[in-house]
Amino acid sequence: MAKSHLSRNKTGKKNLTRRSPRLLWPLIALGITGAVVALLYLLPLPPGTGTKDLPPFEEFESAPPVPRPSKPSIPKSTAPMPLVAILIDDMGYNLSINNQFLSIEAPISFSFLPAAPHTPKLAKKAKDLGKDVLIHLPMEPVNSAIDPGPGVLRLSMDFDSMLRILRKDLDAVPGAIGVNNHMGSKFTTSKKGMELILTEIKHRGLFFVDSKTTHDSVAYVTARSMGIPAAERSVFIDHDTQKESIRREIKKIVKLSMENGCVLAIGHPTSNTWKVLYEELPQLRKHVRIVPVHKILVAQ
Repeated sequence: MAKSHLSRNKTGKKNLTRRSPRLLWPLIALGITGAVVALLYLLPLPPGTGTKDLPPFEEFESAPPVPRPSKPSIPKSTAPMPLVAILIDDMGYNLSINNQFLSIEAPISFSFLPAAPHTPKLAKKAKDLGKDVLIHLPMEPVNSAIDPGPGVLRLSMDFDSMLRILRKDLDAVPGAIGVNNHMGSKFTTSKKGMELILTEIKHRGLFFVDSKTTHDSVAYVTARSMGIPAAERSVFIDHDTQKESIRREIKKIVKLSMENGCVLAIGHPTSNTWKVLYEELPQLRKHVRIVPVHKILVAQ
C-alpha cells in the first residue's frame, strides 16, 4: 500500500510539473494587462481630451499684436504698485482644469463661452467666489475656415438675426458683468457691426474688453465713443503654450506695467498656463498689484 501511495504522489508531481506552463500563461497575461491598465491610469491626460471638452481654438496665425495698455481710471495715488488684471478666456469646457483655475487664490477674472457645456455651473461658482465673470462672445474671424463655435456673430447677418443670437449669448452666462470677444479679427474691424452689438451691451450695463485679435480692431475705440467702460488686452500669456514662453510673457507683463501703470493680460485654461501662474504669482505680486478686470476699466 505504501508503495502504491508513493507511486501516486510521484505521478501527481510529474503531472503537475508538466501542466505548470499552461497554468502560468493566463497569470502572465493577466499581469501584463494589469500593468498596462495601471500605466494608462497613472499617465496624466491632457486637459480637454474629448470633443465635448474642447473649446474652439483662437485664430492666431502669428504673434498677436501688443497694443499700448490703457491707463487705469483710478488715481495713481491710490495705486502705489502697477495694476495687472489677468483674464482667463475659453472657460466652460473642461471641468477639471477650469476648477483648478478657479481655485487660484488671486483676483483673476474669467470669461465663459456661451455654448460651453459647463458654463452655467462654473460661471455661478466663479461669481460665488467673488471673481469677475465675463461673456466670451464668439465673433467672425478673417479666416473663414476657422469656426468660433456656436453663437458666433457674423457681419453678413441681418440685424434681427444678429440681435437674437447676441441676446441668447449674453443670457447664457449667469452673473456676467462684462463682455470680451472670442476671435473676431474680422468682426471687430467693423465700426457698424461693433455699434450694433455694443448698443445691447450698454443697455445691459455691461463693460467691454477688446481681446485685440487684430491690429485693425475698432472695438475698444467704439466702446469708448459710446460711453461704455472698456479696456483692451495688452499681453497674451500663452500664445505659445510652452512653459518657458509663458514665463517670458509674465516678465513682459511686469515690464509693461512699470512703463504704463496697468496691464490687461489674457490667458487660456491649459495645464501649462495654470502651472506657470501657480508658480509665478508669488513673485509677480512683489512687483504688481493683481486686480479684477473691472478695476482697470477706462470710462468715458
